Amino acid sequence: MSDQVQRLLDRLDLDKVAADVYTGGSGPGGKGFRERIYGGLVASQAFVAAARTTTVGAIHSMHLYFLRPGETGRPIRYEVERIKEGRNFEVREVRAFQDDRRIFQMMASFAANPPGAEHQDPMPQVVAPEDLPNRDRIRDRPGWQEQPIDIRTDDPDGARSEPDHWVWMRPMQPVLPPDPVAHTAVMIFATDRVFMRTAALPHIPARGELTGASLDHTIWFHEPVDFNEWHLHAMHSPAARHERGLTFGAIYNSAGRRVASTAQEASLRFNTTGDGLERSRS
Repeated sequence: MSDQVQRLLDRLDLDKVAADVYTGGSGPGGKGFRERIYGGLVASQAFVAAARTTTVGAIHSMHLYFLRPGETGRPIRYEVERIKEGRNFEVREVRAFQDDRRIFQMMASFAANPPGAEHQDPMPQVVAPEDLPNRDRIRDRPGWQEQPIDIRTDDPDGARSEPDHWVWMRPMQPVLPPDPVAHTAVMIFATDRVFMRTAALPHIPARGELTGASLDHTIWFHEPVDFNEWHLHAMHSPAARHERGLTFGAIYNSAGRRVASTAQEASLRFNTTGDGLERSRS
C-alpha cells in the first residue's frame, strides 16, 4: 500500500476515549487552505465515528455543517449521539470539537437497504481517466506526491469557465482493505475536492482566485462502494448569490452505476491582489 493511502487510513482509525466518543485530527494529507484542516478529513472521520455505533446496515445519507475552521496539529473530539434506534434505520448526530469549540456537526442515517425499485440518470460520457493527467501534478500543486487521492480532470489547467466540472478519483494506488467502512470513508474524503471550485468557475477570470470555504455538504449513498476502482464525480452549479455558491454532484463507479449523489454550498470570496495564486483548498 502506498504511504499516502496508509497515512490517510491511519487518520481514519480513530481512538475511542469513552462510550461513543472518539478522537482524530489532521496529519499528512489532511491540511487545507491557510493551515485549516481539510473539510473532507473531518467529514470522513465523523462518518467513521458514527459507523462504529451502528449495526443496522450501511450509511444512506449524511448532512454536514462546517461551523468553524479546524486547526492542524490539534486533536478533534467526535461525540456521537444515538438519535434513533430502529429496526430498519439508525440515526446518529456527531459533534466535533477542538478544545471546547464546536467546529463541525453531522446528522447521518444508516439503513438495512432491502432490494427495491431502481432507476438512475445515465453516466456522462467523458474521457477515460487513463488518458488524463493528474490534476495536482499538472498544476504544480505543492506536495502533490503526498496526496492520497489521484484526481484526473477535464480541466487540468484551471481554464474552464462554465459551472460544470468533473473529476475521476481513486486512491493513489488502489489497494484499500476489504472493509466497506474504509472504502466509504475514503470516498467521503475525496468528495470535497474541487466541489467548491465548480461554483466559482464562471467568476474566477474577472474576480481573481477563490478564497472561500465549504459551508455545508450532503451525500446520499445509493449502493456499496469499491473505491479501489475509478469513480467519476460529475458536478454542476445551478446558482450563486450573496457570496454563496450551490453545487450538485453525481458519483458513478467505473461500470456506470450511480453510487452516490452530492450537494454543497460554499462561500465564494475571491483574491483581488492580482498575484495569480490559487487560494482555494479545493
